Amino acid sequence: MKTNYYLCTFILYMEDLIFSINVVAPLLVLMAAGYAARRLNFVTDEFMPVVSRFVFSFLLPLMLFQNIRNIFHGNFVDISLIFAATIGVSIVIALSLCVVPLFVKRRGQRGSMIQGIYRSNFVIYGIPLATGMYGQEAAIPCAILLAVMVPYYNITGVIILSTFSETHDNRLSFVNLLWNIERNPLIVRCAAGLLFGALGLDIPAAVNTPIDQLSAAASPLALFLMGGDFKFRRLNNNLWKVFWATAARLVIVPFVAVLALIPMGFRSVELGVLLCVFATPTAVVSYIMASNMGCDGELAGQIVVLTTFASCFTIFLFIFTLKSCGFL
Repeated sequence: MKTNYYLCTFILYMEDLIFSINVVAPLLVLMAAGYAARRLNFVTDEFMPVVSRFVFSFLLPLMLFQNIRNIFHGNFVDISLIFAATIGVSIVIALSLCVVPLFVKRRGQRGSMIQGIYRSNFVIYGIPLATGMYGQEAAIPCAILLAVMVPYYNITGVIILSTFSETHDNRLSFVNLLWNIERNPLIVRCAAGLLFGALGLDIPAAVNTPIDQLSAAASPLALFLMGGDFKFRRLNNNLWKVFWATAARLVIVPFVAVLALIPMGFRSVELGVLLCVFATPTAVVSYIMASNMGCDGELAGQIVVLTTFASCFTIFLFIFTLKSCGFL
């Protein structure tokens, strides 16, 4: 009897292990392919920023537009995910605003660290992770959160980076805030997707099909570019700041979030989608925003690099543990 029990337990753990590997491995392979292509000179230094701008300004907004528009074709009405995500991220922001200035003296580095701790890469990393776990069952919850979290991340990012800006022109003002929000293509496409969905506006199949095909390329290409832009030498400076920001982003925040979400009754798809909000690495766009708004762009880039690399291991452990415990 004991032999059968241990055998069944071993088989269950192996199934959970394979499940976790199958979720994380495709993301790691895409980033590894980008890294290898860059090192082997299959892509040039000129290629990366041009395609990165194309993905950020065109493909990702297109994906957001389609995903959010499709919300209105489903039956998902549970708003508990929205409250859990927004309140959780708001608490992380509030605690970061209290703690980071105590240990970081330079204003621009404060803004970069705070954004690095609270702002997850839900669009590029979280969506393929969630769909890797649950397929299309996770598409509607992801789209619901996209419609809320993308504007929320960008608006709070503008406010925080403007507050800690080291250049006078970028200090917080209502006009600058509105201008930065209006220029953000992700927020604009979110609003367009909500408008089209709410009004029930249909897109002809001849146009909708290529939009679907282009938007499907957004996440894989973004992960490929993220791997291609990965440089270990960026970690040489600000090592301790980067280390603590990474530990907060990938370990402390998701661990506390899981401890809070499980007693609230979140399980399976919902818990998996929320895990993608709290456990994914720092968003790549945080580096672009920090560099352009008077904060420490180098530090922001270092946080993106280390959180992206380390997340392959931390997310695997979270998924494996939660799956083994029957929560996912």
